[in-house]
Amino acid sequence: LCFNGCKDFGVPDWTLNITIGEGVGGTPEAGTYLYQELTLIEYNYYPLESQYPIEVLVNGNRWDLAGEFIVYSDITVVAQLFDIRGTWVVSYKETSAATSTDFNLTFTGSTILSGTFTDDRGYNGTWTIADKKLTATFSNWSNYIFTGTAANMSGDWTGDGKTGTWSAYRKAD
Repeated sequence: LCFNGCKDFGVPDWTLNITIGEGVGGTPEAGTYLYQELTLIEYNYYPLESQYPIEVLVNGNRWDLAGEFIVYSDITVVAQLFDIRGTWVVSYKETSAATSTDFNLTFTGSTILSGTFTDDRGYNGTWTIADKKLTATFSNWSNYIFTGTAANMSGDWTGDGKTGTWSAYRKAD
């Protein structure tokens, strides 16, 4: 029997769209690919210059820089230099505290490796990324310093004789 122009009704094909930004290398290379459902795809992306952090977004969500995924729908992968500039929602917690506190923090700068920041509480300071490590030093908040992995936007903080952890996510426009 032949239905619908004899189209194969077997395993569906799905599209994999890969975009690789300037300054990033890796595999699979940029392009549009067609895969059968349940195909295992291995990926690995890296910065062409080691001081730059990168991020890999799969359907808009952050993934590890290397790994694998199984195709079961259309997939969009973007591997790009990580640019911290913009507004983030920061959640920080003191080591001995039961709850965390949130604030908005806006990073600006002429490069993706350093600049200044302000938060919605009136505090400000400077930030740098070196060897993929973020250091944000407040200039008017009791010597608070937030450090961590830039591309993961999480780490530790110290200030006012206290310590704790922090994490952040990019605020939606």
